[in-house]
Amino acid sequence: MRKAMSYQQLSNTLIIKVPYGMTPEEFKQRIITDSLDTILTDILLSDEAKHVTIDQQNLIRKSLSEKFNVPIDSINLIIVGSAKLGFSISEKKNKIDNSVLPRYRQFSPQSDIDLAIICTPIFEILWNELSKYSFSVPYYPWQSNKFGNYLVCGWIRPDFFPQRVRLRKCDDWWDTFRYLSSRQVLGRRRIRGGLFYNLEQLKTYQSKALLECINIEKLK
Repeated sequence: MRKAMSYQQLSNTLIIKVPYGMTPEEFKQRIITDSLDTILTDILLSDEAKHVTIDQQNLIRKSLSEKFNVPIDSINLIIVGSAKLGFSISEKKNKIDNSVLPRYRQFSPQSDIDLAIICTPIFEILWNELSKYSFSVPYYPWQSNKFGNYLVCGWIRPDFFPQRVRLRKCDDWWDTFRYLSSRQVLGRRRIRGGLFYNLEQLKTYQSKALLECINIEKLK
């Protein structure tokens, strides 16, 4: 088994592309021949990723552990999006011109590294802070809008945190990801993370995107 690099060694190492993943055509074949659970377990929810090494993932977990003072073993991190396989399995709206970016688009120099973080302790830390905020506003219940729509699914979307208000733990989240995005060891590439309460909720979300891919292939 390959010995993990020390964090000092990591800090002096450029991002490494690991030989993981498959072509979009190979993926399309697998989703027809293999079961849904096999694709989820062996591919989408596995530890490996094409554009992020295990050592780099451990560095991210360590940063979150130290910032929120939770055990590193409580943080499960899964790479999602095009950084996982080298291509995305979901369509996405282009925020610049509202065009739809196609399914199976390749990871590119402009692509973010997207993370799904499953950590009940951090989830509860942020949830408690947001709950206290909701009781402090003059109107009740707090109109959480899109944030609440995702929270009911066990998913905290930091991009929908309350605006124009200082919440220390929510700020800690953004500070951590700004720091990670600046690191040479992570390629100085923008890194963003969604936070899930448990793995089952992430699995349900990933199943939705996977079923869309399967249905498209079956119609061909």
